[in-house]
Amino acid sequence: MPNPTEISLLNYNFEAKACNELLTAMLNHSDFDYVTVDELRRYSELSQFTFDELRTAVYELCKRGFLLVVQKSYGHVYAVNKLRISNMEFVYGA
Repeated sequence: MPNPTEISLLNYNFEAKACNELLTAMLNHSDFDYVTVDELRRYSELSQFTFDELRTAVYELCKRGFLLVVQKSYGHVYAVNKLRISNMEFVYGA
């Protein structure tokens, strides 16, 4: 079986408007995992969101268990809790 080209989320009714895009980006790009909110702002996929919108989304995702917080010497970094995400769809390319 081929590897999926993309992972998309299915019906997670998040309150913060950046949650779906943020979590999808973090799932699909390994360099988006284990990053700070400041680092997330630099990615073009998330450039439409302000720092506050991303921070609000990160807090909601942490509160609901979708992101894990890892304390580093330079601050908190956030990683996807892949065990928590049971409602996702794998997209396969041609």
